[in-house]
Amino acid sequence: MSQPEFNVEVATLDRNGDPGFVHYRGAFYTSRSAGQFALTQAAALADTYELDTVSVVIDAVDEGTSRRDVEFIGSPGELAAELTALPAYASGARRTVIPAPRNVTAAVAAVVEASPPLPDSAVDGPDAVAVLDVEVYSTRPGPIPNSRTDVGSYTPDDAHRIAEQLAADLGGTIEPMRNDTVLRVTHTADVSDTDRIAAERSVQVRNLRANLAVLDPVADAEHITALAADLEDLRARSRPAARPDDTANATVSASVSTSPVMHAVKADRASTRPRGLVTPPQARSTGSLRADSPTLHTPPPAAHTAATSRVVDHGLG
Repeated sequence: MSQPEFNVEVATLDRNGDPGFVHYRGAFYTSRSAGQFALTQAAALADTYELDTVSVVIDAVDEGTSRRDVEFIGSPGELAAELTALPAYASGARRTVIPAPRNVTAAVAAVVEASPPLPDSAVDGPDAVAVLDVEVYSTRPGPIPNSRTDVGSYTPDDAHRIAEQLAADLGGTIEPMRNDTVLRVTHTADVSDTDRIAAERSVQVRNLRANLAVLDPVADAEHITALAADLEDLRARSRPAARPDDTANATVSASVSTSPVMHAVKADRASTRPRGLVTPPQARSTGSLRADSPTLHTPPPAAHTAATSRVVDHGLG
């Protein structure tokens, strides 16, 4: 039987801002499953412990050797943007599901406590009655995944009343779904400025790559050069600037590191720990973090990525 080709670890940070305790670990046969697991568990870890920043590493294993494909420190939203920019992990990141916002969880819990859903026997049993399912759909700027929260099954009158209450509490709208069997409350979830910037940058990267793919290498050579410079600038802004005590051009080891801490930093500089893709995959150039934001040649259009409710999967993918 073949061995899994991708190992994933999701960890919290220690007091120095370096990768610390590993909470989730998985081995997978495909990069898609590895990317999906990494983002799902990063979001679950951040939600469970109310964290802004987590650590993710993905190692690609081949014939007994290992290559560090991804070494990331940042928020789950930033991770989503980074993974969707990497072709090997993009499809898995787009299929990922993440927890609902806390205000949604609280609003749904209050509604369910006041008006419990109908039991399964009333929905599927011999005495089943007509029901409508109620759910909440929380949207985020792509490529950050959305969330779907099931509220429960109710009689039509109760379902409309509960959906209206949730829409008022969350500032959302009500939309019938699935042949009028579901009432969906759709609202816009709050995201941090950091995640919003990462999402916008990810859309710009995707648009630039799409433009480069359709240009003629000869006739459009000058335009290709300009767009390629824009693309590298955007990618550079998602990578950390080198720190004085780091080896700027260090090569990733061919064997898996036995220590979760790759580079130690002093406690008094923990707040300056770089965010983003710390180790770019092979064949990708590195760059410095830019504080300014020069005008790009191609403006980003709106983009949207949908996902459903939270799932935890530790199996082989």
